[in-house]
Amino acid sequence: INADDRTIIGSPHPDFVAGLDLGFKMGQWDFSATVFGSFGGQIYDAQKDFYVFRDFETNVVSDRLTNSFCITGDEGCTHPGDQSAKYPRLNIGDLGSGDISSFFIESATYVRLRALQIGWTIPANLIHWLPSGRVYVQGENLFTITGYSGLDPSLPARAFTGASGDIRDQFRNIDVGVYPSSRILTVGISTSF
Repeated sequence: INADDRTIIGSPHPDFVAGLDLGFKMGQWDFSATVFGSFGGQIYDAQKDFYVFRDFETNVVSDRLTNSFCITGDEGCTHPGDQSAKYPRLNIGDLGSGDISSFFIESATYVRLRALQIGWTIPANLIHWLPSGRVYVQGENLFTITGYSGLDPSLPARAFTGASGDIRDQFRNIDVGVYPSSRILTVGISTSF
């Protein structure tokens, strides 16, 4: 295997995206939710270069020690020659396993509860000086269902300025350690006078 065997694999673009907005009102109570899903597409997890292959010769994640390929005689080897190992052989002198390969490619499919809001409309006769009002609790990015091992499968597109000054999406779905989507909880009151 050499550089002539390289080929383009995967696609950062999803095959299908979908969203669902839900709303429900009963008496003084109201409920709304937004669910979003992205299906297909792949992520290149560049972070694995650091936490799997020890670019800085640092410690590794714990399952790297127990789920690496090993041969008889390797320290801590419990299943020598196991072809279904999650990681390549743990070897500080290994200069080839960290090369760009399909090992870094993961599914970008996810479903996320983007927003959830529960509100209660204050009855007009409850507070005489308040003609109308509503109290609500809102959560954003409450949970994500995904098989991606990184922090967040909804990576933002990184701006890349090409030679002609245009901005391209050449770095789309490459995880280089961007901060994940924040989970936000809000309590609010809306009213009018």
